[in-house]
Amino acid sequence: MSPEDTARLAGLLHAARQEARLADLPADARLPATPEEAYQVQAEIVRLSGEDIRGWKVTALKEEDRAAYGGTRPVAGPLLSGWVFPSPAEVPLSRFIAPLLECEFAFLLGRDLPPRETPYTLEEITDAVAALIPAFEIADGRVPPDAPGALRLADSMGNGAFIPGTPITDWRALDRAGPVTLFIDGTKIETGSGARILGDPLKAVQHLANAQPLFAPLLAGQIVTTGTATTPVRLERAGRAEADFGAVGADVFVTK
Repeated sequence: MSPEDTARLAGLLHAARQEARLADLPADARLPATPEEAYQVQAEIVRLSGEDIRGWKVTALKEEDRAAYGGTRPVAGPLLSGWVFPSPAEVPLSRFIAPLLECEFAFLLGRDLPPRETPYTLEEITDAVAALIPAFEIADGRVPPDAPGALRLADSMGNGAFIPGTPITDWRALDRAGPVTLFIDGTKIETGSGARILGDPLKAVQHLANAQPLFAPLLAGQIVTTGTATTPVRLERAGRAEADFGAVGADVFVTK
């Protein structure tokens, strides 16, 4: 993609997010075909938004999933500051198109993880993580779910909003594979497990650190959210969502 193509697509995706609608992509629009091209679009969207990168959502953790994004490594989308709502929060549904609720284990980085030739070990990642956070992601794309993977990656990997709970600094001995239970308005909706993410969601942070470069570095103070531990649930009406992560804690927010 040329710089002009990148800027054009980024402008369309950014406007669609602000207006809570699908992007109107012209027939002649040049689309990304690789993660590198998608990351160029992400970078331009961040510039247009004027927002800070609060963290990253990682996907394509399994090798068989990576070809869909045009590459051979895990990929990630940015969590922008204007779409992060610390729990407890009120989140207006009017900001989304077709929101899906996901319960996720997230990790707060306590130190930078710069790109390097030698892969990071899980022990190094453990030392770099300052806290474990029970979290919700509201997934929401400005392109159709069946759009090419690199286009979905360019669209912030379908991030709608992120609702982090209370960080836990004494986290290393906690069970990250235990049950995660989602309640909406007091009714149990789903039960899942952190074991769905490579057996241990911390491994997703390791995979991301070893999949660099992104379009921006992994920095201390940023959050890495590791993928849903529960089956995504469509948010169709206002209500109260609560997730019980066992020893890791709980998260809660209200849609209006």
